[in-house]
Amino acid sequence: MTFLELHQFIKQDLLIYSWILNNFCLTQHKLEVGTELVMNNEQVIIMEKGLLAQESIESKTIIHRIFEDQRIIFNTEGNLSLTALEVTTYRIVDKKDLLDELDSQKLLPHFLLQIAEDFEQDLEQERKLMSANSEERIELILTKIIDRHQLDSVTNPTFPKWLKIYVLARLAKCSVSTTSIVVNELAQKGVINVKTTPWQLVENSQISCA
Repeated sequence: MTFLELHQFIKQDLLIYSWILNNFCLTQHKLEVGTELVMNNEQVIIMEKGLLAQESIESKTIIHRIFEDQRIIFNTEGNLSLTALEVTTYRIVDKKDLLDELDSQKLLPHFLLQIAEDFEQDLEQERKLMSANSEERIELILTKIIDRHQLDSVTNPTFPKWLKIYVLARLAKCSVSTTSIVVNELAQKGVINVKTTPWQLVENSQISCA
């Protein structure tokens, strides 16, 4: 088995994620919706379940990346500001201790490659988002939310409570006014109902640009 074949096997089965949880005694933490966590570059976060938005330290209007469920957050920069869009459970491990232990178990190359691949995937999603026009960007984000929560207009129509115009605008990197116009157009078409709180999905097939 080649290195890359082994790496794909390790990645598909989340073996490094499971290995970290099994080999480090880590305290579980819980972040409530809207709560901020500031992560320094000596820490690695092991997400269990939830949804975190990486915001700009300088401006809370900018969201750089989104992390969800069973994600390893590896920080090579300064401090990162992470805000919970959904209730999030996570553990924190010291970066040096983790890298040393991974190296001793000959898992470090696989770990670093996985981190690089995750970053490249995030960049590709960012490129896809920014190559679209405003309407397409908003519909792309709505489609991702629908997929994540397995929404269905009949059996499971309710969007998450955190989805508001200003949050959608930040995720789609659009102005609030543009986002409001696009969402109201979707509502007029009978795709979603934004008069309720939370919003409701009315028609499954109309958000389809993703």
